[in-house]
Amino acid sequence: MTALRPGGGRSAALPGFLLPLAERARRGEVLVRRDADPRDPPVDGAPARRSAVLIHIAGTGLDDAQVVLEERGHALRSQPAQFSLPGGGADPGDRDDVHTALREAQEETGLVPQDVEVIGAFAPIPMPWRAQRVTPVLSWSPSVPELGVQDPIEVERVVWAPLTGAGSLADPAHRWRGLLHGQGVGPVFDLPGDAFVWGFTAMILEQMLVGLGLDPVPPGAATREIPPERRR
Repeated sequence: MTALRPGGGRSAALPGFLLPLAERARRGEVLVRRDADPRDPPVDGAPARRSAVLIHIAGTGLDDAQVVLEERGHALRSQPAQFSLPGGGADPGDRDDVHTALREAQEETGLVPQDVEVIGAFAPIPMPWRAQRVTPVLSWSPSVPELGVQDPIEVERVVWAPLTGAGSLADPAHRWRGLLHGQGVGPVFDLPGDAFVWGFTAMILEQMLVGLGLDPVPPGAATREIPPERRR
């Protein structure tokens, strides 16, 4: 099984733990299924803005695999201090969603596109409340690349979240169901180092885990109200 480089070349085989998720990305399958919500604003016919996020997994097995996250700048007008995957809106010069995800990841974290294997892109996820659609792009590297904050206005810090083991996305001690003003908002990951992940990013991470054969956050898991400093 091979992986696509950003330039379209082929490289060495992917690790076995990644293959089920990789096949779904290559087929462009839906990663996060979002049903229509009566609270969604009406569609006015305007084209949705294109955005892309990068799910970059580093490691050769589930025991050492990690995914990169970033804490958004605390002075940003949109979702300050929330945790997200690297990514952002498409620029006119972007070739496609893969280009957008890699460009944004490089601008935000210093990720060098030539150092990663681009596996594929999942189906775009509609976000009607922002007139936007977001495409998750999957990439991999055998080891953790050296990353860091490139613009402290945009990004507060870069965090690597382990997929399994103590303090990981799969650790029951760090998995909750989120509440916002008492209303359910899906899975929550309260990771070490005050890395509190909820909302759209947490939904993607949960389905990433499911795609790798790991368990989702149970529907009956204990609940936590989203901290005020993470909900702006």
